[in-house]
Amino acid sequence: MNKLIILLIPLLFISAHMSGQRYYVTNNYVYDLFLMNPADAGANTECITTNGYYKRQWFGVDMAPTTQLFTVQAPLGSNVGSGTYLYNDQNGNNKKIGIQQTFSTVVTLRENMRGYTRLRFGLSALVEQTSINQANLTPGVMDPVLNNGTLSGTGFNAASGFILNHNQHHIGASVTNIFPQNNPMYNSEFEPELPADMHFHVGSLFKIPNYDIYIEPLVYYRRNSLSDTRMDMNLKMSMPTPDPDLAFWGVLAHRRTVDHQYGKDLGIATTLGLVYRGINFGIEYQHGLTSAQTHLGSAMQLVVGYAFCRSGRPRTLPCHERDEMLQSPGGDNGNGRRFSIFRRR
Repeated sequence: MNKLIILLIPLLFISAHMSGQRYYVTNNYVYDLFLMNPADAGANTECITTNGYYKRQWFGVDMAPTTQLFTVQAPLGSNVGSGTYLYNDQNGNNKKIGIQQTFSTVVTLRENMRGYTRLRFGLSALVEQTSINQANLTPGVMDPVLNNGTLSGTGFNAASGFILNHNQHHIGASVTNIFPQNNPMYNSEFEPELPADMHFHVGSLFKIPNYDIYIEPLVYYRRNSLSDTRMDMNLKMSMPTPDPDLAFWGVLAHRRTVDHQYGKDLGIATTLGLVYRGINFGIEYQHGLTSAQTHLGSAMQLVVGYAFCRSGRPRTLPCHERDEMLQSPGGDNGNGRRFSIFRRR
């Protein structure tokens, strides 16, 4: 038991520091790309898209990290989009509540019978309140500032990014935590700095020949000013069914640090889900490969979403309709709307 406590104490403090970068939000980019890159906010011009996430780590451990996240994306015009997310993250005695508002715009560089090329830009503003319940902590042992009360503070930050779309392919980059730490609660020489994170991603969309299976490979790379780096390899898959209201989807992901000469595996994740009558439901299991995650257990996340579309209830496209759309210029339906079971981009 004592060994477990000794292991948990530094992990909770390290995890609290890592939450300063809000990776519990941006790591969900595979479902909502605008969480990591503001340029993708409201890219679906036909629907208002909502998603909810509930994540829990270290099952069976008291005060284990849990996160609730809710997102809304909506078009505001022919070339302007909006994205909003709210989150509540509880990590031991550390709690963070925040809201971020994002606006994006798109410029069409080329559009003809052979397809299109578009450039999107986005900008986000975030407000976050942080609090620490010190009642369960012993003053003077973990931190000389502790006083057995509740310590809280509010800070702000911003993010910006761009995405270049060329038919079914895209490449993008963004910067989060543009401003340094300005939450007065962290105004102490004992607190680490809040580094800016740089994100890079490239992805595409393909159909497996002769099969009704669509794949979306996505490669993600992150680096910050402290040389903390990470690379993810993601593979999204969707499979329509003869029932126009039903489709299945899944995600496979491998996460790895590239800080050192050979790097280190962080973990693998698998998500299985379905779309029924516009309701999107999925369960993600994250299997950690680090020694701490192996000892304490991994994480699970619930994903639920719905899209409110102008044409009424969104329907999962039948196979033959989806084939025609993939073969059409730019891979859209003639209205500039790309299809994707996960989130139309």
